[in-house]
Amino acid sequence: MAPVKPRGSKAGGGRPWGSRSEESKSSTVSSALCLLACLVFALAAVASGLDRQSLSKPSIASRIPWPFASVALQTSGQANLVAGRLQAALADGEAAVRADPIDPVSSALLGSARLGLNDLRGAETAFRIAGQMGWRVPLTQAYWMSRAVSVRDYPVAAMRLDALLRQHPWMLGNTALMASLESSPEGRKAIADRLAARPLWLLSYASEITDQPLSTIDYRAAVLGDLAQRGVIIGCDAVSPPVNRLSEAGRFTEARKLWRDHCPEAGSALLGDPDLAYLRTGGVRSYFEWEMIGSADVSMAILPGKAAERTGDAQILEVHNSSQFTRQVLRQMMLVPPGTYQLSWLASDADGKPSTQIIASASCNPVPADRLSAMTDASNGRQRAVLRIGTACLGHWLAFSVLPGGGDVRLGSIRLEPLR
Repeated sequence: MAPVKPRGSKAGGGRPWGSRSEESKSSTVSSALCLLACLVFALAAVASGLDRQSLSKPSIASRIPWPFASVALQTSGQANLVAGRLQAALADGEAAVRADPIDPVSSALLGSARLGLNDLRGAETAFRIAGQMGWRVPLTQAYWMSRAVSVRDYPVAAMRLDALLRQHPWMLGNTALMASLESSPEGRKAIADRLAARPLWLLSYASEITDQPLSTIDYRAAVLGDLAQRGVIIGCDAVSPPVNRLSEAGRFTEARKLWRDHCPEAGSALLGDPDLAYLRTGGVRSYFEWEMIGSADVSMAILPGKAAERTGDAQILEVHNSSQFTRQVLRQMMLVPPGTYQLSWLASDADGKPSTQIIASASCNPVPADRLSAMTDASNGRQRAVLRIGTACLGHWLAFSVLPGGGDVRLGSIRLEPLR
């Protein structure tokens, strides 16, 4: 009988007893290393994600681990710049450059901090590097814009401003930035040259003036006047904010000129929109157009001109006063030279007959108390009144009111002409 070979002996080609245990141990170690690598990668990904998220949540910038704090350093540095903590901004800028030397934001941050600390040469060095790596960083564009202004190279400065505002239109609200160009005639011309190409920030340039000083309104009115001469018309809605700001400051002449330059509806007559063609219920754009004055006991409707007999006007205002008091329904700021004028309007009842329910008044006050004495012209049914304009104020409010009682009354075809 042949001898029995022990299990695990080399003689039969079998594996040693300890091989399975070693393989299992090796597999466990490999799994652990793989898990550890995944965990490290996950933590790095989370840290990197938090770093990027610090752009929208600056409060977490200080909690980003230093090996991953590239964007966080930029965020913290810009916050320190805004707060005037220049030494802290400088430290953040230096750290950001060390963390990510090829990021143009890091170099721009460092340059801004140096500039704030009056290290002009160091700032220029940093901004030259930032400019070579990319011009889309606002700090870099603003720096080179200011350098262009300092050497009176206004076309280049306006080009830099254009690049800034195409990316960040909200910077129109930066008074210091804008005034560096707007405050000089050459700078305003350079801005107009850029706006003539109708960039996306054209309308915002006129309309976004909230909290801006009157000097800014003056600058922009001058630029918009230049654009109008070039045939670049921005329209009634966009030009209304500066027109109203000038009016509120008592600058009625400049305000009306700007209104007529950019609002085709304004016309050149003594009164704006005499046929109520652009009358609307959704509020008023400027003081130089008709404003409907609402009241709980007065109903109003805008009708086409053909709704009343013997009229060729574009629209008619129909009103009904159910109260016991006279109610103002329509008003407009008018800017006319001192003198004597004839004011006329067409007022009719629901049957198309002339009505005396509509009265007119004019004074320096938006709610005038003085009523003009009117009479009915038998030849055409128009109401006529003599209006004397003095020098008590530059802008006069012309208002129409409806007397109590009676039914529906219609108003339209308003005319103002000098009396010779």
